[in-house]
Amino acid sequence: MNLPAINTPAEVLDISPEALEVANCYLQSQDLEVVADTLDIKKELVTQILAKKEVKAYIDHVFFNLGFNNRFKMRAAMDAIIKKKFQELEESEMGSTKDIAELLELSHKMTMNEMSRQIELEKLQQSNIKNQVNVQINDGGSKYDTLIEKLISGDV
Repeated sequence: MNLPAINTPAEVLDISPEALEVANCYLQSQDLEVVADTLDIKKELVTQILAKKEVKAYIDHVFFNLGFNNRFKMRAAMDAIIKKKFQELEESEMGSTKDIAELLELSHKMTMNEMSRQIELEKLQQSNIKNQVNVQINDGGSKYDTLIEKLISGDV
């Protein structure tokens, strides 16, 4: 069972053991019916559990931190590819630098996209206003409202 990395010793997962089991089973199979069959529960219950906010957050966290979805592993893989291309170019002493230029361009684009997403995420996290609802109540009790009503009705 792969658990997400805990950043601080006091950090805990805010997810029930049952939901954690469903989430881990779903991460392994990525199929609702397989999860339902494996855990011997109804498919509807699996869907309800996977729809919970904390379960979604857990699945996203695990998904983006394992395998090539992890930004550090992706960067290391890209660096290895670029290094291999440089070695091939040196060993053959012929060939095109176009491949390397395209790889470097792709690498740069990936880095810029990642940085852009991190900046957007930080802006969202720093935002103090989560949801704001403005309500305007026009109860007709002010002199301005009375004047407007007279003007509209033609009683002036």
